[in-house]
Amino acid sequence: MRIRILLIVAVCLAYSLSSFSQVRLEPFWPYSKYTLGFSVGNTTTYGDLQNSISEAAYRMTFDRNFNSYTSVGLELQHGAYSSEENINHWTNGLTSYDQFTSLALTGRVSLGQFFKYPKNYLMKNLFGLYFATGIGCVYDDVSNISYKFKNRDPMKITDYNQKYIRTNVWAAYVPYNIGFNLHLTKRAMFNVNYQFCYFFSDYIDGYNFTNPPANNFYNDMTSILSFGLIFNIGTVYDTWYDENGIKEKVRHLSD
Repeated sequence: MRIRILLIVAVCLAYSLSSFSQVRLEPFWPYSKYTLGFSVGNTTTYGDLQNSISEAAYRMTFDRNFNSYTSVGLELQHGAYSSEENINHWTNGLTSYDQFTSLALTGRVSLGQFFKYPKNYLMKNLFGLYFATGIGCVYDDVSNISYKFKNRDPMKITDYNQKYIRTNVWAAYVPYNIGFNLHLTKRAMFNVNYQFCYFFSDYIDGYNFTNPPANNFYNDMTSILSFGLIFNIGTVYDTWYDENGIKEKVRHLSD
């Protein structure tokens, strides 16, 4: 439900911007040396507990662009992860809720980097498909977690093994992003981004079980689907092509 609401809001915002501003139909991609982006999304957790509960996440990006299609940048995110374990033979239900703040250095390359002059508006938009990856660090604070396998157990989970639960953790992670940028105006782009994160820790959800059996025995992973806007900062350029699709030079775009 939250994803549907986010998608509706994002599409309405994109439509409003394009209605009040001239949508650029030229077969090139405007860009500036620096861009600033803001987006909102929902998280999914792949951890020790069986079921993920969707939570909100907020994302801000700042990129240094080398051309229309390649960049390096910083990505700041803040949000929450949540998951639960259903009643089974070893528990009558476990829950975990944690808030995180992460910072990553990423590199991005778009489809347009590998092809020549787009022949039509559809091809120009397809050039906005991109892949990005990098390295990051996350601080994770577990504020709500079940400490007993069963409510009537006299012992806590940590009485069996202190390593089963950790409520505060710093961890490195690798983000894998696939997304799409759509130009609305010379200054603004609509962005859809799906991010999958692999953490070098099994404590992102607070748990690290070896026995009894849990949902996975690997380090935790998460994903975030987000929608937002990216803004060009400063002078806006484009790369001009001749009739043969050969890149000639970078030029300023007039207002």
